[in-house]
Amino acid sequence: EISENINLAATRAMSAEKDVVICGGGIVGCAAAYFLTLKGLKPLLVERESVACAASGHAGGFLARGWGSGPTEALHKQGFDLHAKLAEDLGVQ
Repeated sequence: EISENINLAATRAMSAEKDVVICGGGIVGCAAAYFLTLKGLKPLLVERESVACAASGHAGGFLARGWGSGPTEALHKQGFDLHAKLAEDLGVQ
């Protein structure tokens, strides 16, 4: 019965109108879906296994404001700030 409910929910989700199809439920695919939703779009995320089941789910998730230098330094700072904002927006501490 549980798998029937999951299949029914998946069928309904896939039959609804979507603006964008995203292949892959890792950090990049999930972030794309999240930010597209904030812009009012309706993404459909398709993942072969489960969300964050490969590299994204096994990465250490290291974040440090002062880490990195050179051409990627600004990206490190922006990523750290974005992570803090996401936690605030989602009510996660």
